[in-house]
Amino acid sequence: MKTGTPSGVNPSVKRDRHDRGLRGPALPHSAPSHESSDQFFVREMREAVEDLDARLGTMLTSIKFVLEEIPNKRDLTFASGHVPLGRIDQGNPTAIVLYQRPIEMRSDSKELLQRVVRDVLAELVSLVTGLRPDDVDPNYEGPEIRS
Repeated sequence: MKTGTPSGVNPSVKRDRHDRGLRGPALPHSAPSHESSDQFFVREMREAVEDLDARLGTMLTSIKFVLEEIPNKRDLTFASGHVPLGRIDQGNPTAIVLYQRPIEMRSDSKELLQRVVRDVLAELVSLVTGLRPDDVDPNYEGPEIRS
């Protein structure tokens, strides 16, 4: 049975109950590396919407942006054999909904995730506003990157 402090170890540093390592997270919660995939997705969506707002201004005043984790059964029924990445709910205000998990599944890197989020938003906003997707987002790459 162990008693006392192992040699060379500062007694003020807390270790786990098996004396194998430090207690707590390896990184502080404020560090950028500590961001979860959900937090990253929300941040990317927010930044993309802010960019659209700066570019299109008053055209987006009647549009609400919403995030859902997965498509509902109704959306899957109308999707004709593929999983949708988003939808438009007509109303006052009109809602543009992005589906987080299907977008993440089509993105194998953070850079591709950023691009897919922006492209899907450009496509959905173009349907609402009547603009072309490349007019909504000049960096629009199209659905080819999502395969």
